[in-house]
Amino acid sequence: MTKIKKEINIARIIYDAYPHADLLPIEPDQDCRSLQALLIKVTGDNIGDSLFRFIVVEIVEGGESTVNGAIRVMERAREDVEAVLQALQAVVNQNDKIQEDINHETI
Repeated sequence: MTKIKKEINIARIIYDAYPHADLLPIEPDQDCRSLQALLIKVTGDNIGDSLFRFIVVEIVEGGESTVNGAIRVMERAREDVEAVLQALQAVVNQNDKIQEDINHETI
C-alpha cells in the first residue's frame, strides 16, 4: 500500500487565516493556487494591505516556502512586533506616571 503525501497549500492557509481576507482584492481560487502565485499577486498589485503582503513575502523569502519555515518566520515576526508593542506600552506607562506625579504635586 502506497502512501500519497498531500501537498500543503501554504498560500491558501495564509489567505483563509488572515482576518478580513475576503476584503482583499484577491481571488482565492486563482491567486492562492500556490505560494508563488500569491507572491506575484501581492508584489505586482497594490492590494492595500501591507501586513498581508509582508506575511507572504517573509514566508517565501525567509521561510523557504515551507510550513516549518513559515512557522519560524511568523514566530520571529511575532517576537519583533511584541518587542515594539512593549516599548510603546512602556512609554505610555512612563508618561502616565509622570502625569500622575505632576497631578499629585499640584494638589
